Amino acid sequence: MPAKSVHQNGLATTNGSTVPILPQVKEAILQRVPVPEPTLPTRILRVVILLVYFWTSSIIIGTTQYIGTPLYLINKDHYYRFMAFTKQCMTLLVLSMTQWWTTTTIHVSGDESVQDQIHRLPDGHLQCNFASRMVLISNHQLYNDWIYLWWTAYINRPFNHGHVYIVLKESIMYIPLVGLGLRLAGFVFMSRNMKTDTPRLTRRLGQLTRRSNGGKGALQPMWLMMFPEGTNLSKNGRANSVKWAERQGERDLKYTLIPRSTGTYFCLKALNGTLEWVYDCTLAYDGVPEGQYGQDIFTLRSTYFERHPQAPIHMHWRRFKVSEIPLETLEDFHAWLIERWNEKETLLQEHAKTGQFPSSINQGKSITTEVKLDRWWEIWQLGAVLAPLLAGVFAVSRIFGQVRSR
Repeated sequence: MPAKSVHQNGLATTNGSTVPILPQVKEAILQRVPVPEPTLPTRILRVVILLVYFWTSSIIIGTTQYIGTPLYLINKDHYYRFMAFTKQCMTLLVLSMTQWWTTTTIHVSGDESVQDQIHRLPDGHLQCNFASRMVLISNHQLYNDWIYLWWTAYINRPFNHGHVYIVLKESIMYIPLVGLGLRLAGFVFMSRNMKTDTPRLTRRLGQLTRRSNGGKGALQPMWLMMFPEGTNLSKNGRANSVKWAERQGERDLKYTLIPRSTGTYFCLKALNGTLEWVYDCTLAYDGVPEGQYGQDIFTLRSTYFERHPQAPIHMHWRRFKVSEIPLETLEDFHAWLIERWNEKETLLQEHAKTGQFPSSINQGKSITTEVKLDRWWEIWQLGAVLAPLLAGVFAVSRIFGQVRSR
């Protein structure tokens, strides 16, 4: 009888032999999502093309953002609309990379609070009709969780992918080119020190509650995306969560980390009166062995560079009225948030046992779809500003050159 397997650091030890987990998980996924194994030269070429595509597109988007910055001094409404357009371009870039360089299947479910807001279209695509203004909270499993939540804004009607604001770690702000682009896009960076974060949050949330037309118009769409756990599920994150639970006198969780409530509470207090709903998404990934963490198996490198198929993703949606969330004190809100995370634990236990979430949509079944663009040619939107501008500069230079030559 084989000895019990021990999983640690991405390896499985059985009968004294240590083997990587990833090939085992990958083989199981390939049985459901067949992907030809590329040769080494093909993999190298894919990486080169991916990097050229990403950085070229990022430069185009960044340049477009810089072109639009003077609008802030001229007309703030035009400025924010322009930046929303560039954020749509960011979405198209990320989704096109996810579609063309990997395979990502998503199973979407929800409870009765969203049963009339998630639909399968006749062509097989998924459409959501979520609120145009919300705070979106989610557990954090992998580094790329935000991609699939942003994709939800893309498939929402009305479109909201240009109005997503993600709360990120401060360190991301210092990535060359990317960090500045995310700052111009209005993303929120936090250092996990409220003395430092309070002025940043106050300023950003003030922008998210401004009304157009000099304060006389409507509030702009907004999806403020937050991960209350503060980091993704990992070995270190689990250890810190255990320590935090002990200090707070709370029960630690197995499938999630203990959420930190201060930042989320601050945001909801500041936004209270300007939005009606908090949407909650619970994320789970197939193929993660017991005692292991998805971030060690399904990395950005394995997904995009090596084309290991992404594990099928499960999303379970629900929503809560802001007016029914206790915001009188931080302690009251923390108790509410802990209760929601205990409910997530129950959902994730169900997924671990059955491979799916319970669902009140689609006649009790989840809706299966893929992460991809609605139309491949949408990617040309990236050059919608820069291309005509460059063409105009070229035409003027040609005319000027002809005049000078006479």
